Amino acid sequence: MLRKCSKIMQSNKLKKYQRISLLVFIFILMIYLNRNSLIYRNVIGFLETKSTKAVIISEKEGMRGSHLTGSFGYYYEFNVDDNVYKNPSYNENYKIGDSVKILYAIKFPFINKITEKK
Repeated sequence: MLRKCSKIMQSNKLKKYQRISLLVFIFILMIYLNRNSLIYRNVIGFLETKSTKAVIISEKEGMRGSHLTGSFGYYYEFNVDDNVYKNPSYNENYKIGDSVKILYAIKFPFINKITEKK
């Protein structure tokens, strides 16, 4: 009887650690998938930056809840040292071909954000 209870408690502990591990994994995955808005856009204030012009392109990014509402935003694209970088605009009001002014980190141009619409 005592052995049976011990085995049940041990299996419950294992299940508890599995649940915690799964939740931590999901949390880290969510941060990774949203790293652009959660991390990069906040870090840009601490880096050496430069301003340039970007153009809204036809590539779409679904907004939060877009599977229900159909809302989306377009990506913007800009060039630095013959390399093309693009990021979602997170704004439904931009149209393809619009020019926007962006701020990007000189050493890490993939870290960038829109500062104003031109």
